[in-house]
Amino acid sequence: MATHVSAERQLAQVNIGTPRYPLDHPGIAGFIDNLGLVNGLGEASPGYVWRLQTAAGDATGVRVFDDPRVIINLTVWESVEALREFAYRGTHREFFRRRAEWFEPGRSATALWWIPTGRFPDEHDARRRIEFIARHGSSPYAFEIAKQQPPLVIKRSDITADAAQGLIGELNDHLTALYPDPTANFFFLSPEQVAPGNGLFLIAALDDVPVGCGAYRKLDATTAEIKRMYVAPSTRGLKLGAAILSELEGAATRDGVTRMVLETGPEQPEAIGLYRSFGYTPTPPWGEYASAPDSICLQHLL
Repeated sequence: MATHVSAERQLAQVNIGTPRYPLDHPGIAGFIDNLGLVNGLGEASPGYVWRLQTAAGDATGVRVFDDPRVIINLTVWESVEALREFAYRGTHREFFRRRAEWFEPGRSATALWWIPTGRFPDEHDARRRIEFIARHGSSPYAFEIAKQQPPLVIKRSDITADAAQGLIGELNDHLTALYPDPTANFFFLSPEQVAPGNGLFLIAALDDVPVGCGAYRKLDATTAEIKRMYVAPSTRGLKLGAAILSELEGAATRDGVTRMVLETGPEQPEAIGLYRSFGYTPTPPWGEYASAPDSICLQHLL
């Protein structure tokens, strides 16, 4: 699958590995001593955009995984083709072939994903994508270079935008069909509730077509409620619901949230299954949901 350069999106990639030796050990000197050379070649490559680095000029000091030995390489490129050209040709290819000398077999992983142009990922974004592949396999949200997927970009949106209102309308129609006498205020979400500092509304676009949405609103400084989760039926099976939920949780964590809650209903078993797969467990109904006998309320500690 060819993926052409787009002004609206760029490609993030992460690879991690567990060194066979401490980073100051002679056994890994061939890797450490050439980091500056390889990074410089990358920066000079057509299509290179950005890389994660500390004051030392690389990312070997960044720790994000439970095993402190794991090191991370996180970069952004204009396209898959640009990344592939650098990774598998020229000088970098020779170092790639020698990776078994320096890194433990079976302890490496990689992930690629699309991001809005101008937004750079951090190590926590990278960890989420690697863990997503481990749980769900390659999908548009996170994939391996040999398993390309249709480009998916998930980003903040104004809830009053046409695309957002279109998706919300589809969701409302779906819920009304499931629950013929719904409580209208369960559907309500105001622009103020998802304004920066109060919450977030996301749209997922697959091949530039809006196909899903999700939001959270902060109930207090550390608790947020998930709202307006929806994925178009034509794209179900691509793990887009899981992708939107992952993005909401990541954004909420950065927003100081430590507990996510939500309300759903008995006619949505697929949604309940998704939430439970992320670790959501029953919690007593609160607020307007306390008087709704069919409400199913769940929570997850982040």
